[in-house]
Amino acid sequence: MQRFVLLSLIVVGLAGCGGQEEAAPGSPAGSSGEAVRFRNVEAGVAFVGDAVCASCHEAEYHGYQAHGMARSWYRLTPENAVETFPSPPIYHAGRGYYYRAFEEAGRFYQEEYRLGPDGEKTHRLVREMHHVVGSGTAARTYLTENNGYLYELPLTWYTQTGRWDFSPGYREDNPRFDRLIPDRCVACHNSYPVSVPFVEGKYERMPEGIGCERCHGPGDLHVEVRLADPEVVGDYDPTIVNPAHLPFERRLDVCQQCHLSGTVSILRERRSAFDFRPSEPLSAHVSLFYREEPTRVDRIDVISHADRMKKSACFQATLAQGNPMECITCHNPHEGFRDKGPAYFNTTCQDCHAPAALVERFDTPAARERHTPEANCIACHMPKVAGEGTPHTTFTDHLIRVVRDEPAPSPEPVHRPPVLKPYFERDAGGTDGLRYAGMAYVVYGTQRGDTLALREGIRRLARALAEDPEHGEAQYLLGFARLRLGEVGEAIPPLETAVRLDPGVPERLNTLAQAYEADGRDPAVIARLYRRALDLQPALAGIRVNYGRFLEAQGRLQEAVALYRQAIEEQPWLVRAHYNLGSALLRDGDMEAGEAALRRALELNPDDPDALTNMGLAHILRGAREAARPYLERAVAVAPSHPIALGNLGAFYLEEDRLDRAIDLLTRAVEVRPDYVDALANLALAHFRHDDMEAAARYARRALELAPGHPLARQILAAL
Repeated sequence: MQRFVLLSLIVVGLAGCGGQEEAAPGSPAGSSGEAVRFRNVEAGVAFVGDAVCASCHEAEYHGYQAHGMARSWYRLTPENAVETFPSPPIYHAGRGYYYRAFEEAGRFYQEEYRLGPDGEKTHRLVREMHHVVGSGTAARTYLTENNGYLYELPLTWYTQTGRWDFSPGYREDNPRFDRLIPDRCVACHNSYPVSVPFVEGKYERMPEGIGCERCHGPGDLHVEVRLADPEVVGDYDPTIVNPAHLPFERRLDVCQQCHLSGTVSILRERRSAFDFRPSEPLSAHVSLFYREEPTRVDRIDVISHADRMKKSACFQATLAQGNPMECITCHNPHEGFRDKGPAYFNTTCQDCHAPAALVERFDTPAARERHTPEANCIACHMPKVAGEGTPHTTFTDHLIRVVRDEPAPSPEPVHRPPVLKPYFERDAGGTDGLRYAGMAYVVYGTQRGDTLALREGIRRLARALAEDPEHGEAQYLLGFARLRLGEVGEAIPPLETAVRLDPGVPERLNTLAQAYEADGRDPAVIARLYRRALDLQPALAGIRVNYGRFLEAQGRLQEAVALYRQAIEEQPWLVRAHYNLGSALLRDGDMEAGEAALRRALELNPDDPDALTNMGLAHILRGAREAARPYLERAVAVAPSHPIALGNLGAFYLEEDRLDRAIDLLTRAVEVRPDYVDALANLALAHFRHDDMEAAARYARRALELAPGHPLARQILAAL
C-alpha cells in the first residue's frame, strides 16, 4: 500500500518550432576585427546584484525598471495588487474542486474547496499568494512558499481580459497546490537565486526580477577594475559583457536563452540551469528538440519570439548586410515600451520601408491608404495571436509577414509515435546527437506517459551508449526508462554505470536502490545507497520516505517512523510522508497518532486512495464498521483500478455477505494485480460461500501457488 517516490532529472520546455544553429556571419567586436573576449564570464567571477550596477549606471538602471523583464518576479503586496478580489468561484470539473482568490487583512490567498450535497464545504485548503511571476502585460501567476519550497498556485489573473481563470495547464491536468517550481522555470523568470543542491523547487534566497547580469554576466570583476581605473583602453571593456560587441549569433543567444523553447530541452552535460553566460553559444548550454506536427499559423508558443523572427523575410533579407535585423533592432532592453504606442515600433519598420516608396508599389487606392506614414505596421504584419496553452491572452507574433488565409492542418491520428527533431545542428547527427535525442524521447515519454516514446528513447540511448558509454545522465535515463517500463533486470546495469560515473548524485543512488529492491537484492546494499543519498542532501524528503518504506518492509518500524517524521518536518505538504507515517503507526498499534497522520494526508489530498483505504481499515480495527464504509467506498470511487482499494472493499462486503458485490470487486483486484494473494484467497472464499466450488478451488490454488502456507486458501481447499 506504500508507493515509491520516484525521482528524475527531467526538464521539459514548452512547444516550439525548429531552426538553425548558425544563421549568419558574425560581426566582430572592435575595429581591429579581433574576436571578443570578456573576462567576467570566466569561472569564479561573482555576481554583485542590480544595486551595485545602479550606482554607476543610473540612467540605464532606471530605464530598465520600466521594462517587463525587471518586473518578472516580485512579492505581492497591497501596493502592487491590480487584481479584483475576491474572485468568483472557478470550478475544475475533472477533479471536483472549486477555487477562489481572496484578500484578508492586507494578505492574499487562494482557496481550494469542495461542496457537499447540502452546500457545506467538505474539504478546504488555503495557500497564501507570496510571489507574482510575470510582468502583468499578459497575466500574473502566483507562487506560495513553504520552508523554502515554491509551489505554483492554480489561479492566474489574466490582465488583458481582467479575469481570473486557471493557470496555464491546470484546466487540462490540475496539480492543485503541488506543482514545485524547478530551476529551469526560475532561470528565465528571475535573476540568480541561491538554490538548494539536488532539491528541485527549494531556495535559500530568491531575488526579484531579471537583473542586469542576466545579459551582461557577473559584475564583480568589472566593479573591481573600473573602480580602480575608470578609463577603458581599447574598443571595448573586457571586464563586462556588452552584447553590442558580441558576434551576431551570440547577441541573439543572449535573448534566446529565455525567448526560445522546444517541446523538450535538456541541459548539456555538466551544465546547470543558472550557468549560461552571455557570449557563449546557447547550443553549448542546452539541447533542444521540437515535436514534428501540424501547427496552426495563428497560434504560437509564447516564448519562442526569437525563432518566429528568424523565419521572417525581414530577418532573412538582412543577413548578408553589415547590420542584420535582430531583437534589439526593435527592442531597447534598457527601457520599457508598453506605453509608447504604435509609433515606437512603426518608425523602425519605416527605416527600411519608407512610406513614400512603399505606396508606389500598390495599385489600388485601398492598399495605398493602408500604407501611409501613420499606418500601424505591427497590427497588420505582426498580428496578435493566441499563445499555446495560455488562455485569455494574445501575444505579438514575431513572424513578420503579409498575413493571408492559410489552410488548417490535417487532424492528427489519436496516437502515433512522436517524432522529435533537433533544433541545433550539433544534435542532428553523430553519437552525441543520437544520445541527446534518446534522452529527449525518455523525457517526453515520462512527462506524457507515452510508452512508445520511452521505447524509442531506450533504442537510441542503447545505440549511442554502446559506442560511447561514459555519459552518466544518459545512462541514468536509460535505466530510469527501463525501470519505468518494469524491465528491472535491464534497468540495473545502466543505473549502476550512472552511479559509477558520478556517485555524488542522490537521485541516481535513490533510483538504483529502488531497482535493487524490485530485484530482491541484498538489503544491506540497498540501505547503504539510501543513506549515501541522504548524506549528500538531507533535505531530499522523497528519498527519506523511500528509505523509511524500505526499512518498514525490513521490520525496522521505529526507524521508519523517525524517517517519515523527518520528511514531514522538511516538506510538510508531502502527502506520501503523512500516509506512510499513519500506516506505520497503525501497524505499531498507535491508533490515535496513526489516524491523525492519515487525516492530515487526506486534508492535503482527499482523493488519495491509499490514505482512504487505511483510514477505513483504522475504523474497522476500532470496531466502527459504518464509519469505515465511506472511506473504503470513496477509495474505489476515486481509483477504480487500485487493487488494494478494490481488495479491501471486496473483503468488507464479503464480511457483510454481499457476495455478488464482493466477487465483482475482488475479481477486479486480481485482474489488475494477479499476484495479490489475500484478494485471491478472499475471492476463493466468496465463491465458496456462493456455492461455486470450482471457482473457489481455482482461486485457492492460485493463492497457494504464490504463498504455499496461506491459511485461508488451505482451509478452503481442505473444505472442498
